[in-house]
Amino acid sequence: GRMVAHLATLRCMSTSVAGMLDAGAKPVLEAALVKDVGTTFEREIPEVFRHLLPGEPIMDDESSDYQALLGMGTLKSPGFTLRGGTREILRGMIAKGLGLR
Repeated sequence: GRMVAHLATLRCMSTSVAGMLDAGAKPVLEAALVKDVGTTFEREIPEVFRHLLPGEPIMDDESSDYQALLGMGTLKSPGFTLRGGTREILRGMIAKGLGLR
């Protein structure tokens, strides 16, 4: 339930930013917040599945489909933070937008 709630919230946030862009606004702070929340969500998915279902991530041809997908997700998840900026850069933009820097 928690992951579905996070996904629904993230979708609403993304739609709101898209609407702001469509209206000609420059939602820098809002987009940085959505990116940070989305990156956190994306990194949580393999971990949640790892705790919910039995099996460990395996990277070989002998593994089940689930284990192979889990292995690939675990392997690639560190790269999620690099697309669109590191978390530190995004959080710096958020702090500046909130007047904290």
